[in-house]
Amino acid sequence: MKTIKQFLQYAAETLKNAGIETPVLEAGVILCHVLNCNRTYLYTHGDRVLETGELAELEVFLHKRSENVPLQYLLGEAEFMSLSFKVSPAVLIPRQDTEILVEKCIELINGNGFNGLTDECSQEKACCVSGARVLDMCTGSGCIAVSIAHYCPGSRVAACDISQEALEIARINSVRAGVEKQLEFRCGDLFEALDGREKFHIIVSNPPYIETGTVKTLERQVCDHEPYIALDGGADGLDFYRKIIYAAPGFLYKDGYLVLEIGYNQGESVGRLMENSFGSVTVLKDLGSNDRVVLGRLKK
Repeated sequence: MKTIKQFLQYAAETLKNAGIETPVLEAGVILCHVLNCNRTYLYTHGDRVLETGELAELEVFLHKRSENVPLQYLLGEAEFMSLSFKVSPAVLIPRQDTEILVEKCIELINGNGFNGLTDECSQEKACCVSGARVLDMCTGSGCIAVSIAHYCPGSRVAACDISQEALEIARINSVRAGVEKQLEFRCGDLFEALDGREKFHIIVSNPPYIETGTVKTLERQVCDHEPYIALDGGADGLDFYRKIIYAAPGFLYKDGYLVLEIGYNQGESVGRLMENSFGSVTVLKDLGSNDRVVLGRLKK
């Protein structure tokens, strides 16, 4: 039998030997999850002897994490934009870098970015800033769509994905965040999921953008466990950008925006792809000073 303190030490050492970068932190997270407690409890009850069932469950978690199963999949949860999202191996794990994409969309919705759109869509209910229509392409867990709906309560968001399993996760997350009435879910291959007559103020996407030959070189917890279909962007990583950028103008209101997450080395390439149909093309950097988002406004 082990006490909480003993298991913490044992778990941290086990994870360290497995090459986990933050073994002490993750050992504590796993214990808190299994014991349904906070970290303070671990340190104030370090002498508590763990029950046989608790130890068995902890060992399962420890073994799987040592095999590079992402911690978020083990917990079934990931934090994004200060919200909690259900995740499974059917969806990519939300990452902090993507928050820059969402923050830009929120800025556009809450700012003056839609001036001039009202005349074109004056007969539609969602024709003003407070009722912005947003399309989240390749929604996955729904972290982008749900976050936009949460922080822009008047917005209406269509969330599309080719994976029905991913859409079920996204639907659950919309309910958890209390924004299910603002979201619509569509299953299909990119714009094929939509009615061709639909229009949006913003199309946002974090599509697959890893070069095919690079996917298998990613860290094991990514390439071995996260969905390949959400990673592989073709030989040069740009397949989905070409398709989205080509079709997006037909689904945007006049002066609408296209906002795309990109890989650290894709700013120039994606920017060039956008120049024919979009003006004011801008590349935004993430907190690591890497190119992360490209956006542009539909040319008149």
